[in-house]
Amino acid sequence: MITLEEFRTGQLSIPVTDLDSIPDCCFACPSLAYKEFSVGQGLYYYFCGYYWQDETTRRLPPCLGAEI
Repeated sequence: MITLEEFRTGQLSIPVTDLDSIPDCCFACPSLAYKEFSVGQGLYYYFCGYYWQDETTRRLPPCLGAEI
């Protein structure tokens, strides 16, 4: 299982088949995003989009606001 810090960087993508690798707090987060990499094949990958947000509208994700 990956760590929360690794996933939060936004540089890791987790395939939909490995959803159990994503930290539990991420499923309640508005920054959890996904992208279909093989169009038409249904291969979705999840990633943390926190650092991709616009600086003026950035919301604190649950993982940064709670004790871990």
